Amino acid sequence: MNDLDLRRLRYFTVLADTLHFGQAAQLLHISQPGLSAEIKRFETQLGVTLFRRSPRTALTHEGELLLSEAASALAGAERFVSASSALATGRAGVVTIGTTATALEDGLLEAVAGLRADAPDLQVLVEEMASAEAVEALRTGAVDLALGNAAGDSAELVSTRLASAPFALVVPSARAPEPAPGIPTDGPHSLAACARAPFAVFRRSASPRFHDTIRALCTESGFEPRFTHRTRTWRSALDAVSAGGCVALAPEPIARARAASDPRVDVALIVDSHLRAESWISRRADSSSAVLDRVEQAVIDALGED
Repeated sequence: MNDLDLRRLRYFTVLADTLHFGQAAQLLHISQPGLSAEIKRFETQLGVTLFRRSPRTALTHEGELLLSEAASALAGAERFVSASSALATGRAGVVTIGTTATALEDGLLEAVAGLRADAPDLQVLVEEMASAEAVEALRTGAVDLALGNAAGDSAELVSTRLASAPFALVVPSARAPEPAPGIPTDGPHSLAACARAPFAVFRRSASPRFHDTIRALCTESGFEPRFTHRTRTWRSALDAVSAGGCVALAPEPIARARAASDPRVDVALIVDSHLRAESWISRRADSSSAVLDRVEQAVIDALGED
């Protein structure tokens, strides 16, 4: 096989994201026929069909399998260019952080801004991903630090706990739309009162820790939860609550922040359990650099418990 063209890899990933040749062509600033021809040449070069064209554009099974590899290759190329630029211009270094949306909302962006002000020669790249994805990216070397809700699960990773909080039961308020059947309307006084209610939960592929903990909390209260909304972020889980579609168990700080800004949700109670929501920062055990140490400590200072 000839050397892969990174340009075609990008065409592939953008089309896979939009699943629309016209929209992808606009984003890539090329003609639609030109994009179609490039994708066809790419498929011929690879020897596999990446997209079904009819009745509408969709990834084939092979395309789905290759998409994450293409994204990783492009990310690696971008990091290579960034690192080369840092060396060529005398900047101190480049650190990539794989992080959940929760950490971004909890102060990571402010920590990065502080680093930029204190060390203008330091470049910090932030890639939002699910907790499990961040740990896997760290293990494979795609990122330098991983922020998520669980510690690294192997000896090759070193993890530091940032914070721990109880879970809160979040329910639709009286100002939300008519709640779905099974959701208590008189204010649940226990988690068990929601045994017949539909629940929002993290997809297990995105966060095994949160998915399993929410299920375990319900089991502790004597029932098996009925998951009707599977999400990748707390924001989308609580959006479903505010629409009256379900209830949710969320870390107390996130639940209270949402209730303070959204009159359609209420924090019904704080769950009394040893099972808690935790946040962690992880790095590879064999990684050692002053730059990485500095970024890690800045994140710990910003997001860690007092």
